[in-house]
Amino acid sequence: MFLLLGRYTATPDQVDPHRDGHVAWVQDHVARGHFLAGALEEGGVGGAIVARAASREEVEAWTREDPFIAEGVFAYDIRAYEVAFTTPGVEGLAE
Repeated sequence: MFLLLGRYTATPDQVDPHRDGHVAWVQDHVARGHFLAGALEEGGVGGAIVARAASREEVEAWTREDPFIAEGVFAYDIRAYEVAFTTPGVEGLAE
């Protein structure tokens, strides 16, 4: 499992033109089963995505396709975790 912790690196005026593209990128990865959950950070400074992938390299390749990254208005800190337990309904995290 991977946790993508993201932070805006630009002003809202610089970010907003790329928001629709970013949302479409997220929705595409949700539809493919790559992204399992997402959240916006309090204060509007960034967000987090829980992802399932075979490798860090795969996740890094996905992030390079994010319009926020391509436009230089966002940065990800990608962290890898080995799932220790799950609750009913989220067993897929361990796959």
